[in-house]
Amino acid sequence: MVAPARRLQPPQTTAPAPDQVPAEPGVHVTIVAPATPPRPTRRDRIRWWTLRRGTAAGVGYLIGLGPAIGHRLDEAGPGAIGFAVLLWLVAWYAATKAALFVPRQASPEAHTAADWALHIPSATVLLALALHTPGATL
Repeated sequence: MVAPARRLQPPQTTAPAPDQVPAEPGVHVTIVAPATPPRPTRRDRIRWWTLRRGTAAGVGYLIGLGPAIGHRLDEAGPGAIGFAVLLWLVAWYAATKAALFVPRQASPEAHTAADWALHIPSATVLLALALHTPGATL
């Protein structure tokens, strides 16, 4: 079955509103403020934070920091959780203070890379705590 053909209608011409002045011939420029980019949602921020800290912890394990921390946690015995939390706080505080020394003129990408590199120890402590807590199984 063939659909019936649509009838094309001529475009509607409208007269300018009474309060509008008809445009003069020539080039007209309209300046529009640039649109602000949408801010990331909470879910995006959490996903980005998890990705950065997870890769930092993985790199910490690859360079041998994780097994060293895990060995210390195994030696700590029942006090391993308190020791790890204290170690994490010290590493996090040091990374936060060291990030203040990144020059302000540096690009946002450089700030992100410095933040990632400085948080390798603190992220590795959390991963080592998850893997080496006495009595924990994964």
